Amino acid sequence: MAQRKGISTGTTAQRSIEEAGKIRFNTTTSLLEYYDGNAWKPVDSPPVVTSVDNSNLNEGDGTGNYTIVVTGSGFSQTVTAKLITDGGTEISPDSVSRDSANQVTITTAKDTTNLTDANEPFDVKIINSSGLSSTLENALNLNATPYFNTAAGTIANIFDSNRSGFSTTIDARDSESGTLNFSVTTGALPSGLSLNATTGVISGTADAVGSNTTSTFQITAKDSASNFAQREFSIIVYAPVITSFTSSGTFTVPSGLSAVDVLVVAGGGAGGTEHSGGGGAGGLIYRPAFPITPGSPISVTVGDGGQGYSQNRSAGQGPAQGFAGDNGQDSVFSTLTAKGGGGGGTWGGGQPVGDAGPQNHREFGRPGGSGGGGSDDNADAGPSQVGTGIQPTQSGESGNYGFGNPGGYGNTSNLGGAGGGAGAAGEPGDGNAAGGVGKQYSISGTATYYAGGGGGGGPNPGPLSRPAGGQGGGGEGGWSETSNANFSGTNATANRGGGGGGGYNDEPGFVVTAGQGGKGIVIVKY
Repeated sequence: MAQRKGISTGTTAQRSIEEAGKIRFNTTTSLLEYYDGNAWKPVDSPPVVTSVDNSNLNEGDGTGNYTIVVTGSGFSQTVTAKLITDGGTEISPDSVSRDSANQVTITTAKDTTNLTDANEPFDVKIINSSGLSSTLENALNLNATPYFNTAAGTIANIFDSNRSGFSTTIDARDSESGTLNFSVTTGALPSGLSLNATTGVISGTADAVGSNTTSTFQITAKDSASNFAQREFSIIVYAPVITSFTSSGTFTVPSGLSAVDVLVVAGGGAGGTEHSGGGGAGGLIYRPAFPITPGSPISVTVGDGGQGYSQNRSAGQGPAQGFAGDNGQDSVFSTLTAKGGGGGGTWGGGQPVGDAGPQNHREFGRPGGSGGGGSDDNADAGPSQVGTGIQPTQSGESGNYGFGNPGGYGNTSNLGGAGGGAGAAGEPGDGNAAGGVGKQYSISGTATYYAGGGGGGGPNPGPLSRPAGGQGGGGEGGWSETSNANFSGTNATANRGGGGGGGYNDEPGFVVTAGQGGKGIVIVKY
């Protein structure tokens, strides 16, 4: 053991028992020490703890380690440390490193017992080898990282019919009830949508796409202490899908689809045979964003056009023996019912009889989705009654979104009125009674008219042309050019729901056939 001006030096191992009051310099601890008669005591000043590098620890998912850098002064070559809970319980870190006389680094596992946010705030205590210590009170808090309740992956399928008014919520929370800020940190939302930074709601009207498009993006949820969580999501925007039903069937609703645009057109009414009215168009319903139940199949009914009959003057079917046209059949999609078009009236000599079957010598046009046109009135009866358009009078959405108009009336010149269309009433029997115009939609992918009324029987005499069917598949009316024997009405176009054309002439030796009503259609777009 070395001797230095009366003070011996040496390591801790080189101590020897000497008399009380003996002073030596311990080269192991770099401290003076004295013997109090029982043990060696270091001569030291306490350390000073001034700060920690992060007073708000990120709890995260509860795995891994916290690293705490303590700044101060007077840290001895060998130090220990303690974290002290709000209740006074001491926690021993997993490791303590003395970096310098002014810095100590503490490492401890996140899942250490008592190291929970329920026990915050925590004191930090640094203890020199002399046993002297310094404590920084309330130095640390545990702030829980936000967490997501919304699972990663695809969070929405946006079909074309659901693009408007879209909304979904990213659910992230702070277990300490703090306010979170949401942001898109990588990728991008579908065009037309935006993220509310406060609520986590993604909303807006997604732009239409030409092909199915997946947008992938990362959402960051951050609390006021800058603790954050991140998760990746995606949203698929689908290109329009169009399903056309030209006959009855079932619409299989895709999972996640809650609304569709739908066009429902009933079968058109048939025309009459003699001086007759044209058939009324089938009722039409256009309902955008019609709510449906995802995954539940929907029964679809497509109505047939009304039956038109033939009148054979050679077989004794003479004046007042014409046949009125039958109504078309209803088309149905879920709760939407389009009513079949009304049949056109026929010349009955002022004696309207019955309301069904081929032996219906009915002057009046039948009511229907759009009404059938009336026949002439045989000069001695009042203007024949037209068929009313009943589609707009239906209950609920079938009427609110439905279209139908009355047929035209006949006159005393042996001229029938035209059938009504979805867009307008049929023209009166003025010698060239055109069917009421239908309505145009692009739901099929092409702008198309539907539900045009049938032309009325005529003219007499008149220009050598048929009374036109209404734009939307209506049949043309018969006319009086005997050299061409064009007394018959023409059939309406199939799957447009138009009314059939009314027949005209009652010349002996000719067979006059009424135009058949056009079959309906149901078109679904999403």
